[in-house]
Amino acid sequence: MNEYGEAPPAATPPARSNWLNRTVAGAGITSALGDFCYETTTVILPGFLAALGVPAAMLGIIEGISDAVAAFTKMVSGYIADRLGHRKVLVLLGYGLTPVGQMLIALAAGWPLLLLGRIVSWFGKGLRGPLRDAIVIQAVSPETRGRAFGFHRAADTIGAVLGPLLGVALLGWAKQLHWSDSTGPFRLALWVSVIPGALAVLAFLTLVRDPQQSVNPALRFFSSLRALPERFRRYLGAVGIF
Repeated sequence: MNEYGEAPPAATPPARSNWLNRTVAGAGITSALGDFCYETTTVILPGFLAALGVPAAMLGIIEGISDAVAAFTKMVSGYIADRLGHRKVLVLLGYGLTPVGQMLIALAAGWPLLLLGRIVSWFGKGLRGPLRDAIVIQAVSPETRGRAFGFHRAADTIGAVLGPLLGVALLGWAKQLHWSDSTGPFRLALWVSVIPGALAVLAFLTLVRDPQQSVNPALRFFSSLRALPERFRRYLGAVGIF
């Protein structure tokens, strides 16, 4: 207290000058492992469908529905997190759904379970993306956000490149083994891809920190949209159309 009976001002938090901190590195590693997991499925899915005897047209239907689920989930995931808080828990759930979807696909004997597995994986992808990015934004200073997200996207791209390479290599190796069913090599590759998916969950759990809990149970979705600046709403509308 000073001589006027007033409390001293709160200390200013230290600047977050170290952009490559534990949270940014953890988010990058997690994204690389997550892409490593589900991009393996992307590259072998057409062959797996053919081995199951599923018509080629179903591939477009499955991927179209899955992409739509991911897009709409991204639209509401931030709103859900703002109402409930605990963003890290929701991101962990999102990353955990990816290997669950992989397992469903590996067990599929026809297109229904395959579609369900893909939807589960893509729902998790849509759920985690915006919340993970919000955590990364708050882990660095405004001046270093470009470097932080550049690192994150680079790590994500590495996983997206290595995932298909792993799928092709595993498939080539597995086809040299003796299988009673033509789907065997594909199922083996899918089961192996679950491993990096599980490691992604572990990496985010142990490395990423999210101390801020933005709980707002009274938040309304359309009211929050109307509160955004008009120029930004126009920008969102244009992006949404495309």
